[in-house]
Amino acid sequence: MDVRSYNREIQLLIGEIQKNRGKDSQAVIQACDKLLAYGKGMKDDALIGYALFSKGETYYLLNDASNFYSQMLSCMGPMEHVKEWGYVAIANNMLGIVSLNRGNAPFALDYFIKAITICEDYSLPDIEWMIHMNLGSLYLNIEEYNKSLSHTEIAHRYLLDHHGIDNYIENMTAILLGMGRAYIKLDRENDYINTEKRLRVDCMPFLQEMDKIVIYCFFARVHNAMGEDEARDHWIDMVNKNASTSMPILDVFDDFYDYLQMLLSIEKYDDFFKAYTVLDDLTKHTSIKNLERKLLTLKIRYYRRVGQIDEYKIASVLYFELSEFMERENRLMVSNMIVMRNSYMELTQINKKVEEKNTFLQKRSETDPLTGMYNRLKLNEFSEEAFEKALINRSTIAVEILDIDFFKQFNDNYGHQKGDDCIKFVANTLLQLAKGEGIFVARYGGDEFVVIYEGLTYEMVEAKANELRDMIYEGKVEHRFSLTDDRVTISQGICFGIPERDDSMFAYLQCADKMLYEVKQQSRNAIRICNAKELK
Repeated sequence: MDVRSYNREIQLLIGEIQKNRGKDSQAVIQACDKLLAYGKGMKDDALIGYALFSKGETYYLLNDASNFYSQMLSCMGPMEHVKEWGYVAIANNMLGIVSLNRGNAPFALDYFIKAITICEDYSLPDIEWMIHMNLGSLYLNIEEYNKSLSHTEIAHRYLLDHHGIDNYIENMTAILLGMGRAYIKLDRENDYINTEKRLRVDCMPFLQEMDKIVIYCFFARVHNAMGEDEARDHWIDMVNKNASTSMPILDVFDDFYDYLQMLLSIEKYDDFFKAYTVLDDLTKHTSIKNLERKLLTLKIRYYRRVGQIDEYKIASVLYFELSEFMERENRLMVSNMIVMRNSYMELTQINKKVEEKNTFLQKRSETDPLTGMYNRLKLNEFSEEAFEKALINRSTIAVEILDIDFFKQFNDNYGHQKGDDCIKFVANTLLQLAKGEGIFVARYGGDEFVVIYEGLTYEMVEAKANELRDMIYEGKVEHRFSLTDDRVTISQGICFGIPERDDSMFAYLQCADKMLYEVKQQSRNAIRICNAKELK
């Protein structure tokens, strides 16, 4: 979207959205509503899509699932219509993240795959790597550890090649932790030890203390897996000292959850409850019931282990209530998904019809209605591109202009219908010749045609021109009113050369036309070729 193409007021609204993104949600939503009104009034899908996307993004940051889904799904159609594929990919990526956090991995996978497909189709590697990172998290959650690694490694390779990317260290930390978690689950000791070293050397020195907590959780798990209890307990102490309710929940939940599982397994119950209390408080503030339910499973396991039956029963009832709530929430997600699918299918059908119509109109504008071959409009476009290519590559190009000998006499005596049939006969012969590589043909007008030969030698051009003349002659179309033969023949003028910077396609056409004129004056049913050097 080119902001500069809009009036001052719209530019200010877009600036307001960008300035307050992630800082002042109310200001963003108000600006989006105003921008949406402008977009609808102007029937401008770019403005409509941007306003809806920005509102959806804001609700995402507010953990408002219902409003997030409705806005983000609504932005898809307008954004696809104006071909803002980056926004469409990011929208699908965010829908995938929210679906995963809310416990619906199949929906999340669907969104992520769609986002990846868009990135592949429209070459968006700067977005695609993030989706692979999120796919890695998804597969970790469903315990497909090798698949998780395959996607996370794609993101890892991209980051290694793009050190200047925003938040490089934070993203590299997240990727290494994802890989490390999978390595521990797969018991790949050398890999998770190497990952610990990389986090210690490449990431920790550049992170704020708050951002290091998930690394401490991972280090504790690494040393526990290695049976190094003293080192493990050191990192447990570091977690206890630095865990805080101001941590970003979505960034730390999975790492903390694995850490809590480890504490339960080694019966470090005091440390378990310290960390659990922090994570439980964070989770309740998000209103993401799936995270609450997932965390509650650990507390239920704890109560069962230590024999606290009453507490176990209370927690189990709460688990049931959360499951019921999630079932209602998932029905909302299914409903939204169906609406999106229907809208997407309708939009796809509309786009297909529009593309088919545009293709048809484009073909009509470039095609001669009588012969079905390219017309002068397409010839002008193609010839300039071919000439420029030959100029850049220092390759040969030849332009041929030909016409039907004594065509006026043919038309006057046999009638216009037979005249059209004669033109179609020559056109079909040319189209047959054009099946050869490097040959383009078009109707120039009346009984004149043009052939462009790309990358052929002088001898090859001459041979093809003679082949064409023979094909016309062997067609044996009667022409009793010709002054040189009893059948239809053609005359041909050709300009051949390797273009220089001061040459032009127009000059080549003029030269070919001059050659044709000389043939017509002298003999007809003949070919004359000049070398472009003669133009100098």
